[in-house]
Amino acid sequence: MKKISGYLLSMMLVLISLILIDVVIVFFICVQKENEYLNTFHIKKISDQITNVDGYYKVEQSVYEMLDKTASFAMIIDDSGKIMWEYNKPSDVPDSYGIKEVAAFTRWYLDDYPAYTWTRDDGILVVGHPKGSIWKYDFEVSMDTMSSLLKVGPYLFIANMLILLLLPVFITRKWMRNREKARTEWIAGVSHDIRTPLSIVMTSVEKGSVEEKQCFKIRDLIGNLNTENKLEAGTGKWNDEEINLTSLLREIICDYINTYDDYSFELEVDERLEKYNIQADATLIRRMIENIITNSIVHNEKGCEIKVTLSAYGKGKAKLVICDNGQGANEQKLKVLNKKIKNTYLPEHGLGIRVVKQVAKKYGMKVMFTSVEGGFFRNEIVF
Repeated sequence: MKKISGYLLSMMLVLISLILIDVVIVFFICVQKENEYLNTFHIKKISDQITNVDGYYKVEQSVYEMLDKTASFAMIIDDSGKIMWEYNKPSDVPDSYGIKEVAAFTRWYLDDYPAYTWTRDDGILVVGHPKGSIWKYDFEVSMDTMSSLLKVGPYLFIANMLILLLLPVFITRKWMRNREKARTEWIAGVSHDIRTPLSIVMTSVEKGSVEEKQCFKIRDLIGNLNTENKLEAGTGKWNDEEINLTSLLREIICDYINTYDDYSFELEVDERLEKYNIQADATLIRRMIENIITNSIVHNEKGCEIKVTLSAYGKGKAKLVICDNGQGANEQKLKVLNKKIKNTYLPEHGLGIRVVKQVAKKYGMKVMFTSVEGGFFRNEIVF
């Protein structure tokens, strides 16, 4: 979820930045380019600088400069359609006009020359620009259409924002699922390839030897790696079954007694919990418990006593305590063990304990570690 949130935040920041940059660029382009030509805002100024005194036109020098600068032409047409004054008029521009021609070029073009007009007392001032210099078309919208757009606009904006927010989430989640699925399949394939030669090695080593213990470590590591990856990626298919916790504990302890000769195992169950059941996946619960017991074995290679106790805890709950009398752990390590699990694939305190925390989190169980260095190591799980 953090990756998705980070992606969305980055996407929004990039989008906003792009919009702002585009608006600024377009604004400066428009301002710069528009200033190169004489538009409607300049026509009145030009008209004011052209005065008609008894049929003679007096033109300010600045008018000629503006027209020359933009390679434009200008002319004044009287009410009869005749040109009364002109400057730089191209040869292909007519010398007289009817009402139809005036109506046409007033809005768009005069023989492909972009034209602007201004009404005067003595007629119409026309300023034309070179062909192909200005794109000039009117855009008209009826009031009914505008009213509809104003009504639909807010909903359209909301719909666009929802698409902008939800579509990247959908795409990102799908991409992440495909990636995690591929990673899970790769790990499962590697684990499968390792199990076969490992089984052969385990049958050939001496029981209780260092080699056998190392084989057990590799076996547990493979199992934890698969479980951790499925829990982290959410790609595992777990059963929701009723598990008798007492029976499961007895099976696990019997397996450890038959496997490890240098360790002492003891199981103590409250009589009231003989039929205590939980709803979970039996494989996950078994691995969680086995990881805690294995943790005591791994950190006490010379052997130790491991006691497993299941007792009542509050109303309808049970507490599982797994404690050894081995070398224990210091305060710094305990602090790390009791922290919430980090969202990273690199475990900060061993893959086995990480899986314990992941399973507990999945089923809403409480996990706590306590220890005295050189005295004991104790793990409590409240179901």
